[in-house]
Amino acid sequence: MKTTILKSALFVALTTGILSSCVKDDDYSTPELSGCTGTTLVKNREVSQILATSTVALHENIVPGVSDVIEAYVTSSDIAGNFFKSISFQTLDGSRAFSIPVDATNTFINYEPGRKVLIKMDGLYTDIKDGGMRIGSLYVDSSGAASVGRMSEADFRLAVQPSCEIKSEDVLIQKVSILDVQSDSYLNKLIEIDNIQFDDNAVGRTYYDPNNDIGGATNHYLTNVFGTKIVFRTSSYSNFASKSVSDKSGKVRGVLTKYGDTFQFLARSQKDIMLTSSRFALVPPFFQQDFQEAIDGTNLNITGWYNIATEGTKLWKEEVYQGNGYAEFSAFSSGSATNTCWLISPAINLSSYTTKQLEFEVAQHHLDVDSPNNSLEVLISTDFDGINVSTATWTPLQANLPVKATSWYVFLKSSINISNISGTNVHVAFKFKGSGTDTTLDGAFQVDNFKVFGN
Repeated sequence: MKTTILKSALFVALTTGILSSCVKDDDYSTPELSGCTGTTLVKNREVSQILATSTVALHENIVPGVSDVIEAYVTSSDIAGNFFKSISFQTLDGSRAFSIPVDATNTFINYEPGRKVLIKMDGLYTDIKDGGMRIGSLYVDSSGAASVGRMSEADFRLAVQPSCEIKSEDVLIQKVSILDVQSDSYLNKLIEIDNIQFDDNAVGRTYYDPNNDIGGATNHYLTNVFGTKIVFRTSSYSNFASKSVSDKSGKVRGVLTKYGDTFQFLARSQKDIMLTSSRFALVPPFFQQDFQEAIDGTNLNITGWYNIATEGTKLWKEEVYQGNGYAEFSAFSSGSATNTCWLISPAINLSSYTTKQLEFEVAQHHLDVDSPNNSLEVLISTDFDGINVSTATWTPLQANLPVKATSWYVFLKSSINISNISGTNVHVAFKFKGSGTDTTLDGAFQVDNFKVFGN
């Protein structure tokens, strides 16, 4: 159970005085340190030392009897009503970030973006929710399941104490592309996404649309020039909810969050929406393969594609289900102790483009373990000769690939920036590994909707 924290009237009064002395007006871009009496807490632990898993746990001080105190900087703000009873924080170097749910509003007064805080971890709980670390109180639902819940405002102000130091957002901001943010590593961080605009379906509507209400908010989409999207979420309580969605392009600033498997970008106020340039036209892929020519149940034999087994004899198959064609490799009943087979794209000429993007979708079924012995790798090469897989140089790509916990037959989309790759002879490979004799390693992977964009 969570340790009860007793507070004397004197300490409450002192805390109130400390907090009120740090209050500034709504212009929080420049700190006013004169007369501020900040916390006396001193950092003695790094955020990276605060362990969290998907299972809620009471934080235990690393050195018994010595309170762990961490330091972080505020990234979110409820000044415009788009954040509700949750504050996001990151380290100064941007390497770690987390959120704290708190039963309080108007927290921007003392916990504005850039404010350094010291957090005393005694009696606090941690967990991982939707890929992001949370710190807070213990919450147990009606079924007995425990998780991190909202701290009371009193407990929050005792544990999370503001200093008199405020960093400029330019120090904290991480400037990223829309492709970069499809990653848990950016959750709760202050980010700026450039070269984007709202998709056509959002233009002409309001940021919060009562006809498109999802849990008290509206999800519109931001897109880049190649049509890659991310959710832009606006609460019905936001003070810019009724404003018209911008029809311009440019950049947005805010905090990355996540609900389930869906990344969501939240602006803190309308001034975070910095779209001032003319809209751009979407650029279609210059190479694509949707596998719609597949002949169900046959070895894959599509013009230009390579299907090469380096262990075992089984090859990638062409499959069709409910009218959708795709490529699949299943080691099931192959008879080989190890199956390694490469599905390699035709040569792709990237020499004419500056910005380049690769997209594809992958699903799995009957995957029993998350193991390199039953896996799919995505690699890229500029020197594959069309014959010798082993003599080519292959560079791994970080893709959004399904794992055991992913539902069967659900395709996950990967959008990968390959602007650093050039040449006239670029090949992308899907390397399968599995076993036809070990039933724990005979899961299957499916590939579809392969596209390459250039601009």
